[in-house]
Formats: sequence, structure tokens, C-alpha cells
Amino acid sequence: MPRVDYSLRQEAGSPKQKAGIAMGGPAQRLPPISTVGCKRMRIAGAGQKICFSLAILCVAGLGLPAQRNRKSTEEPKTQVLPLPPELPMALEADTATLDFHISPLLRTGGLAAQIRQSLNDLIRDTKGERIVKLRAFVAGAGDARRVQAQAAELFTEKKLPLPTVTVIQVGALETEAAQVVIEAVVSTRRTLNPNGLAFFSGQAGKTYPQAAQRLEQSAKLAGVSPGRILRCTCFTAEIENAAGLRSMLQAAFPQAAINVVQPLRDAPTESTLCEAVGQLTQARPEGPVVLLKNARATLVNSPKLVFTGLQLTFGNFLDDAQEAVVRLQRAASALQPVEAPVEVNAFALDAYAGSAVRKMTAVPLSTFTVQNIEGLPSIDATAGIEAILAPNVSAPVTIAQ
Repeated sequence: MPRVDYSLRQEAGSPKQKAGIAMGGPAQRLPPISTVGCKRMRIAGAGQKICFSLAILCVAGLGLPAQRNRKSTEEPKTQVLPLPPELPMALEADTATLDFHISPLLRTGGLAAQIRQSLNDLIRDTKGERIVKLRAFVAGAGDARRVQAQAAELFTEKKLPLPTVTVIQVGALETEAAQVVIEAVVSTRRTLNPNGLAFFSGQAGKTYPQAAQRLEQSAKLAGVSPGRILRCTCFTAEIENAAGLRSMLQAAFPQAAINVVQPLRDAPTESTLCEAVGQLTQARPEGPVVLLKNARATLVNSPKLVFTGLQLTFGNFLDDAQEAVVRLQRAASALQPVEAPVEVNAFALDAYAGSAVRKMTAVPLSTFTVQNIEGLPSIDATAGIEAILAPNVSAPVTIAQ
């Protein structure tokens, strides 16, 4: 170590040195103090502490570059998100407690925002009651699979039972800005249908007024008054005059929730298909499930009904359609033994896929409807099938008017 000059500390010397300084004598340099002598000074303890602290800082400073290099070379850990809950493929509900709702059309926001807002509107309107089935119609080029993902996320977030879901891509909705409309089947805490329900399969007409008129006739044959129609859905080739189409149905069925969609962007014909659900004023004595063949109506007074989601087919062959039908039957039978079909709907991209599904579905024609649409949730899918079934009913009673 270099020696320390202690010349400035002459005042600490002997009395003679002090006297010499006072008389103006030459300042005498103190002899150098070695490191051993430094330990004997009063400041030795403080000096050791300072030296020890400086040594620690030096060691820490030498280690910082190594730590920085090690952090820069480490790869960030991949964040693993939990999988969304899987929606059920079939659910059952009490027939007497069922109610039917349709989300309002929205004019702002993208597809994801409209899906979430529509679901929130349905949850708010139903006041937290159990939603059994959702059927969403998505317009535009958006990803229709978002409906299933957001439904699972939102219902889980609000701690509500998950519903079964059907998603259909259509050509257009009633307003150009609307990208989704959702129909809901709700199991309430009240007895709303003590005498049962009437399900009217697709009533076809060459024009929109003709289809609406046939639906009115079927309701009359089934003994359902216009004021007891709960929900009405029409698939029309052109939806340019949406307000006029809606007002026509609203005048015929004043208490019904109305939904009008255009299934194809460019329909080959001007035909229209209308379906509806109504309340029975009197239970039929023939049995719990009665089929009115010519009216294409099914009158149900069974204690429960089973609602299934959409089962997709991936091809136009009969084997492809058979696989979808088997999956649907298995999903429904997992709840209760199912025998009687109430309503079976097939949505196909072309006539070949729809025909294959029809041939492999052994249900009465009065309960089966095929509708061509624009798209399905899967790119490879060619058709889809959903159903409403009555459990623990051996066979429906068929009546031909």
C-alpha cells in the first residue's frame, strides 16, 4: 500500500513540535504510519468497515454483467391459458316451464362485441333463469365459432349453467349493421304451458305472404290462437323490406317474438320457410305427442323435452350423414331414453348434403325441415342437424286431417 502523508496532523505531535509551529519554526513531518499502526488509531474500526463495504460492492459489481447476460439468454416462459369449458350437446327441461326469447338487433360494434352484448341482453331479460338452448344466426364474414366460445366464457363468468348451442351462418339479417341474432329457449320457475306446446315445422311458400298464410292455417288446425304463438322464425330469399316483413308477421301473431333472416346471400329462388312455437289451450287426449301430418305440427304435452345442439356432417355421402345422426341420438339418449321426435331441423350448404341427412333420419316428414344456408361453424362441414325430442314416449300418435 502507498504510505499516507500525515503532515497535516502536526497538531497531534509532541509539545516541542507544537511550540515550534507556534514560534514559526519549520513544520516537521511526522514519520509515516504503516498499515499496522493504522489499526491502533481511533478511526481504524471505521476504516475497516468502509474497506469491507467497498469490497462487497466491487464483488457485486463484477457479478452484475454475468446476471444480465444470463437473463438475456433465458427464453420467456410460455403462458398456458385454461381451455374453455365444453358446452353440452343435449339438455332436458320441463315442458310446462319453457319460454322463448330473441335478442334485439344491434347496430354498432363488431361481431365479438355484438355476440357478448346479445348474450348479456338475453341473460338480463331472462332474469338469471336457466337458458337451455341458444340458436345463433351470424351474418357477414366473421368467425361463427366465436358464439360458442363467448357463450361458454360468459356463462362460466356469471356462474350460470351452460346451454346447448347451434350456430348458423346466414346471408343477411334485418339490418345491415347487425351481425348476429340469438334465439333462446328458457326454463323458467313458473308454469307457463300447463296444457303443452305446439311446434310448427317449416311451412314453405313460393312467396313470403304465402308462407305466413300457411303458418296461420296450421296454427288454426292445431287449435292455437294467433295470440298464443310465442316465437316465429322465417327464412326468406330477400330481406330488403325487413320492416314490412316483420310487421306482416307481427300483425298475424301479435304476442310472438319475431325473427326474419336471409339464409343465402344470393338465393336461387324466392321461396320462404316459416316455423313457430305456440301454447296449447287444451291438452290432446290422444297422447303426450300428437303429429298433425298435413299441418306439419307436433302437439306436445309430455313432462320433459330434450334439446340438442347442432351435429355436423363432413361430406355428402350417406355414411357421413349417418355419423351425425348417431352422435345426435347418443347425446340425447345419455339423458333419458328418447323415442318420439318433436322437431328435427337440418341446415345444409347444398341440396346433396341435405338429401343425405334426410335419408338417414328416420323421423316423420311432418317433423323434418331442411334449409339451405350460407355456412357452418366448421370449414369442412357440409350440413348440420339439431332436434327437439320427447323422452320416455314410445311412439307419437299421427293424425292426418
